[in-house]
Amino acid sequence: MSFPGPLPVSPISTVAGQEIGLRVFQRVTAQVLSVTGSTAILSIDGHPVVAQLTSADQGAALSSQRTAHFVVTQLTDQGITLKFVKEDQPQAPLTAHTFNGSDLAARLLEQNNMPLTASSLMVARSLLKQHLPVTPGLLNDLLGVLSGYGAWGEAEAELAAAMKAAGLPVSAESVRLASRRPAQTGRSLFELIVALSQSAGQELPAELSKQIHRNLQTLNSMVLTAGGESDQVAEQIKESVKFLGRSLENILLEQLQNPVAKLPEKSLTMLVKLQQVLEQFGKHESAAAVNEFLAGLRQSQLGNVKPDPAPGSGVWSEIGFMIQNAQQKADEKFSAARLRIAHESKAGSNSINPAYTRLIIQVDLDANQTVEVDLSLVGKQIRASVMAPDPAWCSQAQSELPSFVSAIQSLGYAMNDAQIGVGDPQAGTGNLPSAGNTTLTTVNIEV
Repeated sequence: MSFPGPLPVSPISTVAGQEIGLRVFQRVTAQVLSVTGSTAILSIDGHPVVAQLTSADQGAALSSQRTAHFVVTQLTDQGITLKFVKEDQPQAPLTAHTFNGSDLAARLLEQNNMPLTASSLMVARSLLKQHLPVTPGLLNDLLGVLSGYGAWGEAEAELAAAMKAAGLPVSAESVRLASRRPAQTGRSLFELIVALSQSAGQELPAELSKQIHRNLQTLNSMVLTAGGESDQVAEQIKESVKFLGRSLENILLEQLQNPVAKLPEKSLTMLVKLQQVLEQFGKHESAAAVNEFLAGLRQSQLGNVKPDPAPGSGVWSEIGFMIQNAQQKADEKFSAARLRIAHESKAGSNSINPAYTRLIIQVDLDANQTVEVDLSLVGKQIRASVMAPDPAWCSQAQSELPSFVSAIQSLGYAMNDAQIGVGDPQAGTGNLPSAGNTTLTTVNIEV
């Protein structure tokens, strides 16, 4: 069967080509997932791509094959062109235990004299997806981490590789934390306060009762009061950041480095001690509530670890809060809130520069409505963007804008621009990388 000349190149995103990791004159093998008319969906190294053919006859030729071979003849910012390579002999289908020679991961393992096993192949492919080198050291590191994780598969391998690519610490525990379902700190804090308050109302030994009330007092002080004085709210935020933002690992490291120093009076060590006492007295349900809160908090703190090296787009730190109305109790009405702060992307810069940063504040009015304030700071100039779920909230934000500008000016800043609009807030993706996000890429085939 003869095929016509090259197809015209259609625009595709530059990022898509980078995700697949193609290069000019590279020979690739693609699985033919489906063919409909003159459109074929192929899979190249696990990435589905849409190929536009010049005729239905070409589609019929591809539909009769489970795999097809191509050569990359052109790779630009505007498009990718693949040349179809017709084989004289049909290729044997791939099975779970047969590795095709064109599999880059398998070839790299063989070239480096590394064992070709299902586990090593899975990790090698995960490294390639993150554009990381497949070396014996890196492969063995991730295999060791995953063996300590327990039962693992493709999702865990890709998550570990994504964390390595992001410059985050990779261990069995950090992968386990990153794989947890994300929890909002504000909502988790509310649930913990409710659980401990219920325990406090029971008949308890004096020691346990004292521990619970002491922790409840500290946790309630972390709840921000809506409509309160600005100085009071600012102090509450400061204390909340100290308590919720500092990890147990950081506290213990400081203790090891300076054994004579006392543990902070208000820190997460309070909750760890409470959890131990609850277990001792058989209050396993309450102890589990404390453990769940600490685990969710550790996950968010892991996302705040500054990557090494830091990416050029900057680094974000995020912390959650709980807000309640002054006239209502915490178990009757509260709102979860999040504050994200951008660091400078300069190498060696670990602190937040108030003259060059960005703050995003999100407050959940209910499960489906969120108000967002996005502040960009450059020098002493501020650009503000307020996004509200309905016009009523926008009107309220507009009426409060003059007092907000006045408060900004009292801090020595100037409001350069302010926009208020109706819409949804930016998606809260968190700081931890995700694995398994597959995009559908459009390419052209030269046949």
